[in-house]
Parts: sequence; structure tokens; C-alpha cells
Amino acid sequence: MTALAEKLMPKNWSSQLRFFIIIAVSVIFFDQVSKYQAVAHLTRAFEIPTGTAELGFVEKVDIFLTLRHPVRAEAVSVVDNFWHFRYVENPGAAWGFLSGAASWFRTPFFLIVSLAAMAFIIVYYRRTTPEQRYLRLALALVLGGAIGNFLDRVRLSYVIDFIDWHWYDKATWPTFNVADSAITVGVTIMVLDMLLAGKAAPKEKTTAKAKGST
Repeated sequence: MTALAEKLMPKNWSSQLRFFIIIAVSVIFFDQVSKYQAVAHLTRAFEIPTGTAELGFVEKVDIFLTLRHPVRAEAVSVVDNFWHFRYVENPGAAWGFLSGAASWFRTPFFLIVSLAAMAFIIVYYRRTTPEQRYLRLALALVLGGAIGNFLDRVRLSYVIDFIDWHWYDKATWPTFNVADSAITVGVTIMVLDMLLAGKAAPKEKTTAKAKGST
């Protein structure tokens, strides 16, 4: 997929811009593929009556893209009492924010916020310098994750989550997906990059003063 993406990009694009786009597109790809697998294995969306012809790949993709609220199947245990794959529909944001709001308000609100966030990321990227490689990587991860969840909201009005982490029945982390993971990693890299840049600035000033006094 990386080789294909590189071939489709204009040759006059910088290597870092190519890298930015490849990372963002890869996140979107793996996010949507993992959600397809979640629908395939954690719901009954692809089940057919006995004696009926098996669904083809194109038919399954069509169901994945258009079917809302498929019947859930049993969760799949990866590590008992710690990690399960469980199909969940999240109409809100992280931690269920606005999940109880009316759909006429909630869906347009999240679509507008997502578009604004994606526009901000692109503008922010254009203001970064080639030396800010980690920041650009972080922005690519966040952009890919934002687009991945945005696609869910456009076609379904909710986001598909399926990764369920918990500590027995005592503590449960909100169910999430690949897009959420990319956003979380991206934001973490951004924070670390800002902290390290903040620590480096005083050292550079001290070095410059020392040189100026000699």
C-alpha cells in the first residue's frame, strides 16, 4: 500500500509531505479494515439463511458501508478478564460525551467539529518546519484517526468501537478503535515534543549567552 501511495503522489512533493500523507492514509485504511472485521466477526450482519448463496466480498462491503445497528454477536476474549473484542456503537465522543444528546444536534455537531479539526491540522502542518519530524508524525496520526471516525459518522451517525480493555469487573476503559488509538498516540507525541522543545529552549539561550560573553 505504501508503494502504491508513493506512485500516486506527484514527484514534486517533498519526502516529508509524502510521509505525512502515507501515515494518515495508512491509519484510515487500517481503521476501516479493522471495523469491517469487527462487523464481520462481532455482529450477525453477514449471516445468511440456510440454503441461501454465500455473500460475495462486494456485497459484504456494501453491508458494512450502509447497514446501521447490526445485531451483536458474542464478544471474543483475547485475554480473559483483561481484553475482549466487543462490538459497540458510540454516538458520542470519547468517554461518551454527548452520547445522550438528540441526534439532530449531535451528528451535525460532531461532523462540523471533525471538519474544523482536520482543517486545523492541515494548516498547522503547513506552519511546521522540516526539523519538526515528530510533530509532523503526530499530526499525521491525529489526522488519519479523525478522518477514520469522521467516515463512520457520515455513513452511520455513530462510530464503531470494538477494543474493550478492563480489569476484571472493577475497572473498565471506554471501548475504542484503531482511529482512537492513532489520535491518542499522536496527541501524546505532540505533548512530549512540546515539553522537550520547551526544555531545549532555555539550554540554547544559555549556550548563546555563554558564547556571547567569551
